[in-house]
Amino acid sequence: SHLAVTFIYFFLVSVLRLVDGGFGGVGMLGILGMLGLWAGAIVGTFFLDIDHLIYWFVTHPEAEDSREAREIIRTRWTIGIRRTREIRGTIKELNELLKKVHFSHTRLIFHSVIGQAVLLILTVYLLTSGGSTFGTGMIMAMNLHLLKDEWMDYFKAKDHLADWLFWQVKDEKIKNYTREYLIGVSLIFLGLTSFLI
Repeated sequence: SHLAVTFIYFFLVSVLRLVDGGFGGVGMLGILGMLGLWAGAIVGTFFLDIDHLIYWFVTHPEAEDSREAREIIRTRWTIGIRRTREIRGTIKELNELLKKVHFSHTRLIFHSVIGQAVLLILTVYLLTSGGSTFGTGMIMAMNLHLLKDEWMDYFKAKDHLADWLFWQVKDEKIKNYTREYLIGVSLIFLGLTSFLI
C-alpha cells in the first residue's frame, strides 16, 4: 500500500512538474532529473522501515518477534542469501512478521512526533537549498510514508496512533489533539509539495 500511495503521489507531481517545465527541460537533464526523483521516492518509501529493524535488532532484542526476525535472517543466511530470490524471500518473511506485530511496535525513532518534526525541518532545508532530485524524492516519500501510517491508524486505531506518535511527549493532554495535529502536518506536507512542483 505504501508503494501505491507513493506511485500516485509522484505520478501527479511528475505530471504537474513537467507541465510547469520542471526537471530541467525535455532533454537528457530532464530525464535524469525525473529518474532521480523516482529512485529517491522508491528508497524513501521503505527507508522508515529501518525503525522496525532497529526495534528488532537493537532496542528490543528480547521481544518474541525480535527472536523470530533473527531466526528468519539466520535461516536465510544458512541457505545462502546471496541469491536474489533468497533476499526477496527474506524481505517478504520479515514484512509478513511486521504485519502480524504492527501494534506492538510503539517506541520507534522516526515514527514519533519528534521524528516527524526533524523530518519536516530536513525537508524544508532540502527543498529550499536546491538539493538533488534523488534526495528530494527520498525525503518527500519518507514524509508520505509517515503520513499514510498516521492517517491509517487514525481511522483504524486512534489509541494505538496516539501511543506511538506521542510516546516521547510527557503531557497526556496532547493525545486529545491528534486530529488537529494530523491536519496540520498534512497541510505542511501539501505546502512542501508546492515547492517540489
